[in-house]
Amino acid sequence: MPRVTPTAPPTTDNPRARFAETQKRATLRAAQEANRRRALPRWAEPAMKIARRSAPLVALLAVGGWVWGSGYGELLVHAATDKVLTASVEAGLSVQDVTVVGREKAAQADLLNALAVQRGTPILAFDPHHARTSLEQIPWVRQARVERRLPDTIAITITEREPMALWQHDRQMRLIDADGIVLTANDLSKWPNLPLLVGPDAPKRGPALLHMLAKQPAIAQMVEAAVLVGGRRWDLRLKNGIDIRLPEHDVPEALHQLAMIQQTNDVLNKDVVAIDLRIPDRLSVQTSAAAADLRRKPPEKKQKT
Repeated sequence: MPRVTPTAPPTTDNPRARFAETQKRATLRAAQEANRRRALPRWAEPAMKIARRSAPLVALLAVGGWVWGSGYGELLVHAATDKVLTASVEAGLSVQDVTVVGREKAAQADLLNALAVQRGTPILAFDPHHARTSLEQIPWVRQARVERRLPDTIAITITEREPMALWQHDRQMRLIDADGIVLTANDLSKWPNLPLLVGPDAPKRGPALLHMLAKQPAIAQMVEAAVLVGGRRWDLRLKNGIDIRLPEHDVPEALHQLAMIQQTNDVLNKDVVAIDLRIPDRLSVQTSAAAADLRRKPPEKKQKT
């Protein structure tokens, strides 16, 4: 039988054995780490890094939310704001002048009330956007632009509305513009040449009618008032007392027909009470009793000489 010689187990005193044992342990740890990484999703490690970095910010936000919710934070903000505004006034940043461009009819007092600012007010506390909205609530103001001009001036530029007509409703007269906005009910004698619209919905429907009349200037210059009948159609009252009954639809065609007849027959300067244009392609003329008597009276015979 062959002889078997037993070998001694490696001892830690052998450098090669120690190196082999170290490598074995390192390999085992690497395998275990790889197994742990494979057990987690790919997004887990980046998410954990983000969570570790954002934890202080989340904690700060949570504390800030609690402070603000308790009302103490708001008090701190107001106190700090007041200190900043007080310091700005001491530095010369306060309202000392208000300039207005474009004002003709709007009352100066209405503009100042809309601004809600006084001399000495911190100009940094003035809100131009809120002031613009308030100014455009004034009937005469169509559009406004508001600027802060440091250190001490508020500059306003406004575009005013243009009067379009006088509106009569419930026995009251008002001045309106092309959008049907009531501008004023005072000093209406300043606008004696404006047309008169009558009826509850006249401001809404009036601009379209006046636009159609503007295309027939020979008729428009004779109109004294326009009465909205039943909220559907218009009757025109001319300055010489003649009534023109317009149709509900096809108003431009009816006005053109009236203008052509006026041009050829001068019908609006004759003894006429009313003209009815409500039936398409037909014009009905109502004359006065005096004109009817003249038509019924036989012509006088000429005497022979």
